[in-house]
Amino acid sequence: MEGNLAEPLSLLELADSAGLSRRQIERLFRQEMGRSPARYYLEIRLDRARHLLVQSAMPVVEVAVACGFVSASHFSKCYRELYNRSPQQERADRKVTLAQTARSA
Repeated sequence: MEGNLAEPLSLLELADSAGLSRRQIERLFRQEMGRSPARYYLEIRLDRARHLLVQSAMPVVEVAVACGFVSASHFSKCYRELYNRSPQQERADRKVTLAQTARSA
């Protein structure tokens, strides 16, 4: 999953690569991770997006594409649902934090 963020694999592709059936992989994910494979994959992609927003100057739309989202609006919606803030707010907060750090140094 982590190696395929820009072009996420389907559940069938994931199951095949693990040598499991779709039902087996879904059951194992629920047991071990407490979430569906799709939800886990989404969280990995959004975590990577958060790092890119905070640690790079990439435009939000490029971050979205790099993390496998087909549109910036879908990316923003998913991001807001997980982190309770928009990607733009995340980036703005990063700039404020950097400015405060520079002033106190």
